[in-house]
Amino acid sequence: MTTEITNYEVLVQPWYVNLIDDCKTIVVETEFTSRWALVEGYHGLGTRILQENENFERAKVYGQDIVQRVAESLNKKPRTIYYAVQFARKYPDLDLLPEGKNCNWHRIINKYLTDGKEKPAKASLAEQIRQIKQLLQTEWMKANQELVEGEVSKQKCEFIRYLQDQVNKITGELVT
Repeated sequence: MTTEITNYEVLVQPWYVNLIDDCKTIVVETEFTSRWALVEGYHGLGTRILQENENFERAKVYGQDIVQRVAESLNKKPRTIYYAVQFARKYPDLDLLPEGKNCNWHRIINKYLTDGKEKPAKASLAEQIRQIKQLLQTEWMKANQELVEGEVSKQKCEFIRYLQDQVNKITGELVT
C-alpha cells in the first residue's frame, strides 16, 4: 500500500515549513545586502572622484565636464555620476546617513540628494548639435594638420568632412 502525500500535507510538514522559513531569510538578507552594496559602491565612486578632483584640481581644468567624462568612460549616465559625487560630498561617512543601512540608492537620491529640486538639466538639442559641430571642426583641423605632417591618411580627413556634412544635413532637416 502506497501512501501519497497531498500538497496541503507537504505544506504543513515541519521540515517544509523550516525550509520555507530558511529560504525567506536567505532572500531577505540577500536583497538587503545587495541594496546596501549598491549604496556603498556609489559612495565609493563619488569619494574617488572627489579625491581626484581635490588632489589634482581637476575642477579648474574640466569644471563639470569631469562628471560627463567619467560617465562616458564608465558607460553610466552623467546624472548617476553627479548623484554619486553629491552623495559622497554630503555624507563623507556612511555612518552619518540618517536611516543607516536601512536605505537604498533610490531613496537616497529622492530623499537626501534632490531635496525637491529638479534633476540636473541635459543640454538642449541645439547645444548638443553645437558641441558636435565644434568637435568635428576641431578634429578636422587636427586631421588636416596631421595630413600635412604625413601622420594621417586623407581618408580620415574625408570621413570627418563627411560627418560634418551629415550633421549639417540633419540640422537642416530639423529646422524645416
